Amino acid sequence: MQARILRIGIGVALLLAGYMVGTHNTTSIHAEMRVSIPTSYGKVIAGDSSSLWFEDTTGTLRQVTIPAGNTIFTIARQK
Repeated sequence: MQARILRIGIGVALLLAGYMVGTHNTTSIHAEMRVSIPTSYGKVIAGDSSSLWFEDTTGTLRQVTIPAGNTIFTIARQK
């Protein structure tokens, strides 16, 4: 008798857990920001998750800060 009640209790718990996992909806939000950086800034010398560093022909360093959380950098320079 106790084993049967235990099996029924475990079955109900698994059923409820499956229902809660199955009805949980997540919404993914994707934001894209395009930034144009002048070629006069020079070449990219360093970068991390929040900024890029450029060095021009005179040795001037410039930091471009990107205000975002997780950022994927794609760099394509046109000549």
